Amino acid sequence: MSKTVGIDLGTTNSEVAIVENGQARVLPGADGDLIMPSCVGFDDMGKLLVGREALRQYAAAPDRTVRSIKRWMGTEHQTVLRTGGIQSDETKTYLPHEISAIILRALKQRAEDALGDTVTQAVITVPAYFTDAQRQATKLAGEIAGLEVLQIINEPTAAALAYDARSEETERVLVYDLGGGTFDVSVVEITGEVTEVLASHGNNQLGGDDFDRRLYLYLADRFRETHGVAVPDDAATQARLIRAAEQIKITLSHHAFASVREAFLGSKNQTALHLELEVARSDFEDLIRPLLEETLEAIDRALADADLKPEDLDRIILVGGSTRIPLVQQMVEEHLEQPPTDGVQPDLCVALGAALQAGVLSGEAVEAILVDVIPHSLGIEVAAQTPMGVMPGFFSVIIPRNSVVPVSRSEVYSTASDHQETVEINIFQGEHAIAEENVPLGSYRIEKIPPRPAGSVQVEVHFDFDLSGMLTVTTTEKGKGQQGTLIVSGAGIQRMSSHEISQAQAELESLFQSDEAGDTPDTPPLDPALEDLLNRAYQTLPTLETDQAQELEDLLGQLEAAIASQSPALAQVQEEVSDFLYYASTAQG
Repeated sequence: MSKTVGIDLGTTNSEVAIVENGQARVLPGADGDLIMPSCVGFDDMGKLLVGREALRQYAAAPDRTVRSIKRWMGTEHQTVLRTGGIQSDETKTYLPHEISAIILRALKQRAEDALGDTVTQAVITVPAYFTDAQRQATKLAGEIAGLEVLQIINEPTAAALAYDARSEETERVLVYDLGGGTFDVSVVEITGEVTEVLASHGNNQLGGDDFDRRLYLYLADRFRETHGVAVPDDAATQARLIRAAEQIKITLSHHAFASVREAFLGSKNQTALHLELEVARSDFEDLIRPLLEETLEAIDRALADADLKPEDLDRIILVGGSTRIPLVQQMVEEHLEQPPTDGVQPDLCVALGAALQAGVLSGEAVEAILVDVIPHSLGIEVAAQTPMGVMPGFFSVIIPRNSVVPVSRSEVYSTASDHQETVEINIFQGEHAIAEENVPLGSYRIEKIPPRPAGSVQVEVHFDFDLSGMLTVTTTEKGKGQQGTLIVSGAGIQRMSSHEISQAQAELESLFQSDEAGDTPDTPPLDPALEDLLNRAYQTLPTLETDQAQELEDLLGQLEAAIASQSPALAQVQEEVSDFLYYASTAQG
């Protein structure tokens, strides 16, 4: 019998979990690691890499690697990756949902390997503030990966489901979810096994990646101040500096200072230039404080929507890897005047909650009932009476944000002009009073309306929003009773027929099978010193004369082989490469 899993498809990392005997657990990779980096790439032999192996090569081969694709979900953004061998210029263009499908397919394989059984169904989490297009793109990615997506649920809601300190007393809980690329806050009411979302707010473009970016700019400024030249703008150098910024951020979560040394970052008058400095936690906090203040504003908005004050909250739960930053914990505690709850696993609780909901939907004995809300208002464009007369382009809300789903609502509208025979129904999602400032979801026409005076023909517009996130719009012209219906699913993303999805599934399966990616265990992370050495070596290669370049390539071949086989000679080869780089730098200087 096939299994149903819960998946946290994250910007930085992803996990897959399952419910067994009423308990949720995250499934490990072959090496025991519970977390898989959300990174996809192709190595210099054209082999598909997913997870830690892909992330490991990112700094050295950004043209072969993509990360943080979640930020582009629901758009037509194109990522071009070099997919051929090292001597090949072969490339392939991917859309965001196609990259996400590769990640989901790898998670599916991880689950099947861990369980010894097929996995065909999943519940997948998304940020609470994801738009309809982003949710539908996530669902499409799941389908391409060979999964029947039973439900898309919000990440803070999933985290609340996994919260195990439940009682029959009603608790009001604020879930603050700050991940690698997105931020959400939800106010949740928990009574026994029932988890009800009262309100949500957030920002789909705010997370750890933005902290990395600010640190990157800080490091680049310091490099320019020290050497009088800018950091080279090639992709490989920028990837190295972004990676250094990320490592500094992680270090500063545990220490007051972090040292960075990026050798051969640039050159001036044929002299190699290095970046060496120490970053204080206080410097980092100054960089990110304005961004964190935005999250506090979102907290206030969610509390206002839930008609609550900070003192009405019983608990605060921090979710997402970026909440490990001490300043995040400090600012949230000061703003809400109570410390966050301990004992919640910020990196895993979303996957655990998704697994619990998957268990509910698949008939497992799980004591959990989820009552969720829609994150954005839904409505249509209308003409409204103003002091200057009737003006078009206003947004009329039919289903307000934070309405409990499933939900059905109707509003009645009248024709705006005399002898009007056609009505255009333009559907939007958002909170702005001007319709075009919101996200368009679709449109259609009602034609052959009786040509009568303005306001004398009425049209009822009915919105039905179901648990799967599908919006059905039905209009009924009251005079003749004629109806029109539009099912809104994935506006703004590439539509795919069932045949096209089958083709995409076959191509993805072929990619995994040809590279035996499903049988490749997740490899443990390299020692930071060794990883730094590899990156410096690959950066140095293009600067060497032919003979020296060949010598370094030979050494790198030996080093990669020693890493792959965990050879006892690894330390010796590592020292030889380090010595080579030292003497090469001295000669260039």
